[in-house]
Amino acid sequence: MGRKNMKIVALILNFPWSLLGSFYGLILLPMSIKIDKTELVIIVKVKRLWLNEIFLGRKVRGFTLGNMVLLSGMAESNTYGHEIVHIEQFTKAPLLFPLFYLIESMKNGYWANKYEKEAYQRTNSSA
Repeated sequence: MGRKNMKIVALILNFPWSLLGSFYGLILLPMSIKIDKTELVIIVKVKRLWLNEIFLGRKVRGFTLGNMVLLSGMAESNTYGHEIVHIEQFTKAPLLFPLFYLIESMKNGYWANKYEKEAYQRTNSSA
């Protein structure tokens, strides 16, 4: 199966997560909404990702759920690339990736989470 076909299958299988991400984006009062047709992603820019900030106890630049990328007002130029890595991780494990991510975070914490390490490494970014 080609990369484009994998993305389409993942888009369909991750629809419940994407739908949840779209509701979250709406709650945060979007400043703008764009579509990245190449990556099959909807990008929602918001002022703050306040729910993530409450949970993590720190400012958050971006968040991915399904094929929804939410970028806060403090997002940097490499934040979108970092979130695209998470989209690719969703593509490799449709439906289940959030559970894998959560287990990894509970076991190792955010900074030692292998999915975050991969995203930071591939985008040469730091928090």
